[in-house]
Amino acid sequence: MFVMWSCKKEKIKSKKEKVRTLRALSKSMHACLLVHFCLFTFAFFLSACRRDMQDQPKAIAYRESTFFKDGVSSRPPVEGTVPRGYLRADREFYFGKKSGYRTGSGSDRVIDSTGQQPGINQNSRAMFPDDVETFPFPITKEVLDRGQERYQIFCSSCHGLTGYGDGMVARRGFNKPAPASFHQDKLRQAPVGHFFDVVTNGWGAMPSHASQIPVEDRWKIIAYIRALQLSQTPPGPGR
Repeated sequence: MFVMWSCKKEKIKSKKEKVRTLRALSKSMHACLLVHFCLFTFAFFLSACRRDMQDQPKAIAYRESTFFKDGVSSRPPVEGTVPRGYLRADREFYFGKKSGYRTGSGSDRVIDSTGQQPGINQNSRAMFPDDVETFPFPITKEVLDRGQERYQIFCSSCHGLTGYGDGMVARRGFNKPAPASFHQDKLRQAPVGHFFDVVTNGWGAMPSHASQIPVEDRWKIIAYIRALQLSQTPPGPGR
């Protein structure tokens, strides 16, 4: 009996030892796998963060790119879309042109919608039939103050502080052709849309100022030009 009991105890003891061994092995395998997983993940993120500052994954405008098929980094707008802030539905405000007329430039500024060119003896309003004759917003003192400030910055160097075309640039030799005087009859009668067209697209030796002067400020400058013209208009009979 004693021998049998001791044999059973030995068998139970050996089974327990085997179970302990298996548990220890399983724990060590889980721990090993966990360690390897953590090391692999850490190494992955560490390698992804290795990038020099001069080697940045960004597209620079007008620079070649091998990522896109056309080789250009700047992407064109989706067809039929308008970038935010570039909608030009209000032709009177953004172009100074009446609705129904095409936006002309250069030689076709004086061609009306019928394709006929006005005669040279017609007045200025007839010469610029597609230009608007009224301002797109009310003219207030604040508008004139802003227009005066912008006029003195961008216009007075050529056209002079009073609009006679005697600015410092003209006095120092840039006078062939001389800057226009706003007090000639042709420009007194010209619609405000004509002035907007000139500031936007340029005229003669005058370059375009569209990149320097926002649309609203162009109208404010024109309002101040009208004020200058009015200040220099000789009084009529009975005034």
